[in-house]
Amino acid sequence: MFAEALEAIGRLDYAAFQWLRAHHSPLLDAFMVGLSDVARGGAIWIVLAFLIAFLHRSRWPAVVHVLLGIALAFVITDHVAKPFFNRARPFESYTDARVYGYKPTTRSFPSGHAASAIAAACALARLAPEARSIFWVLALLVAFSRVYLGVHYPADVLGGALLGLGIGTFVVGRTNWRLKD
Repeated sequence: MFAEALEAIGRLDYAAFQWLRAHHSPLLDAFMVGLSDVARGGAIWIVLAFLIAFLHRSRWPAVVHVLLGIALAFVITDHVAKPFFNRARPFESYTDARVYGYKPTTRSFPSGHAASAIAAACALARLAPEARSIFWVLALLVAFSRVYLGVHYPADVLGGALLGLGIGTFVVGRTNWRLKD
């Protein structure tokens, strides 16, 4: 029963992957590759956190949340979850799956980009609440880019996003920074 349910989820996941991948445009291709590249290793989130801290000196302590969220997302996805689930990437399982940009060498589930993006957005939303919509939209675009580029299935991104949300919530906790500027 469990094996059949997993197989059905896998078929649905692949169908969603194929449907999403059928809608490409050259302009969007370049944008998604660039977005995914600047999010690698949490780079865009780290830059944003330090930029906000430089502009608003009272927010320096909150930068730790962003850095800790990204670090935990990396360790948990790449060193715990990916080896445990050991899911092949779409381009490894289906030779007709086109990849835009680079081909990662790690396993597929969960998406590290999605986990770090959502964890960072959670922390950044606390760091700069006036820009939280921008952070969440950017995080969702980064997560979506991974399916669009052909390096993750939708379930990988969903799993990474849920993991990132848990990490971000844990890291931020009930902290209420006094945001005076």
